[in-house]
Amino acid sequence: MDAHDNIYAPPQVPLETRSAERPALPPFYVVSLRKLVLLSIATVGLYSLYWFWRHWKLHKLDRKLDIWPVPRAIFAIFFAHGLNEEIDHRLRRAGQRHDWSPGTWATVYVVSAIIGQIISRLPDAMLAPGPSFGLAMLTVGGGTLAMVQAQRAANLACGDPTGSANARLTPLNWLWLVLGGLFWLLVLVGLALPLGDS
Repeated sequence: MDAHDNIYAPPQVPLETRSAERPALPPFYVVSLRKLVLLSIATVGLYSLYWFWRHWKLHKLDRKLDIWPVPRAIFAIFFAHGLNEEIDHRLRRAGQRHDWSPGTWATVYVVSAIIGQIISRLPDAMLAPGPSFGLAMLTVGGGTLAMVQAQRAANLACGDPTGSANARLTPLNWLWLVLGGLFWLLVLVGLALPLGDS
């Protein structure tokens, strides 16, 4: 009697089990350019800390490297060139053509960050608040532009040129945008109010 016909035989199940595999992590952080720009401007450049950390964290996991992503994010001026080079190497290994200058854009980020730090430490007697704030925003803009160029290449290297996998604004993103909006409102009110005589 065949096991299929024997009602007393134990149930026959295939021995192979399918493990629920997680989707592979991308080698770099994927985000839409619109979301990057919104969060960078709203947080007056603080988003770059998270941005650099995510890139280095995913690169570490992808290449199984013994690196520390947090210090690389905090001291991004020393690691911006390295990140852009890693993104560019990934594109080249995949045979993808992308016309950009990784070294130049990393330098734009570094110079913007350094000038921004210098301006933020200048006493009001040296530079009035209005021009000081304007120059600081130019440096945030320069840093954001450099990040956009690197992100465009990273998205391409991850097979998601538009960053559609991370284009939606999360509740936490909205919180940062609201806080940033309040900051911008306070700054504009402060700049618009006439300075009183001391």
